[in-house]
Amino acid sequence: MTTMPRRAFLARSLGGLILLGAGSTLLTACSGGGSSAAGSAGSVAFRLSYTHSVSFAGTYLAITDGFYAAQGIERVELIEGGPTATPTPLDVGVGKALLGVASTPDQVATARLNGGAAVKIVGALYQKNPYAVTSLASAPIRTPQDLVGRTIGVQAVNETVWTAFLEGAGIDPASVTTVPVQFDPSPLTQGEVDGWFSFVTNEPVTLAAAGYDVETLLLADNGYPLVAQVYVADESTLSGERRADLVKCLTAEIEGWIAAITDPERAASITVDSYAPDLGLDLAVQTDIARIQNGLIVAGDTRSSGLMTVTDDLVAQNLATLAASGLDISADDLFDLSVLAEVYDARPDLATALADVAIDG
Repeated sequence: MTTMPRRAFLARSLGGLILLGAGSTLLTACSGGGSSAAGSAGSVAFRLSYTHSVSFAGTYLAITDGFYAAQGIERVELIEGGPTATPTPLDVGVGKALLGVASTPDQVATARLNGGAAVKIVGALYQKNPYAVTSLASAPIRTPQDLVGRTIGVQAVNETVWTAFLEGAGIDPASVTTVPVQFDPSPLTQGEVDGWFSFVTNEPVTLAAAGYDVETLLLADNGYPLVAQVYVADESTLSGERRADLVKCLTAEIEGWIAAITDPERAASITVDSYAPDLGLDLAVQTDIARIQNGLIVAGDTRSSGLMTVTDDLVAQNLATLAASGLDISADDLFDLSVLAEVYDARPDLATALADVAIDG
């Protein structure tokens, strides 16, 4: 098969977590309301972790289906991320958005420890991170032990995660040949590497769509527990007058994500047709990504405790994972799940809304 150009690959696959920072395109959804940096009464600014994709379908449906409006929020400004912009925690920390989504907790921990941002995680959409090693089915890598003696392509931005994963899995880094790569997985399809550091919501889907038979080793199931797509707010908002707006936003977000999880086809179509019509996203690929990410979202205790909740045990596991990567931070410094508790205290029906929903991912 022919090499997939990087531009075409990214156009088809955007929707996985691509940890390159964040960009700055602005979309205004719904009408009405005045605005300030983070929004005002009846208006909020919401920071996405990357450019528009099915990764944010729950937010799109929260807007389109009127869940935000039902909370008295008539105008939602969606601030896109991208490869050149400031990371979400820093933007939220300086008031550019009331609420934002950061790809992983390490972005938030870094912003607090090194960037001076007084931000905390208020919920985690993905209970499992999407980090994975993708291999061709003809030479599969299914367990950490299968990595020994193999050559793995790892992007520079993911080297810290990769090193921490090997340590946690008990694999001697010297037993694995790690080579630097970019983001086009052609070296895997051309046999230059045996495995590709990827996101289960990204490269495996696009490669399968291109006709390749692949296997994935999910890091979250093999000693690297870390939540992802975390919702972030500033401490001044958590303790200030706009705390009530956070409760409203998270309520709408949860309702939107319940709708997206229940109907992944609609989640993909609203993304492609209404929010990213000019990005060249492939509807079939986005639908597959929606189904796969459902398995990352509805996991652990979320069927009974509700979307975005993080158990004490999972918090502890995340802190240990971050410490292994050199980020030593306490639970109280990184997490504030009290707003989420308010949401479910007021709307206990939302906590079990997905209890009996079948998840394809």
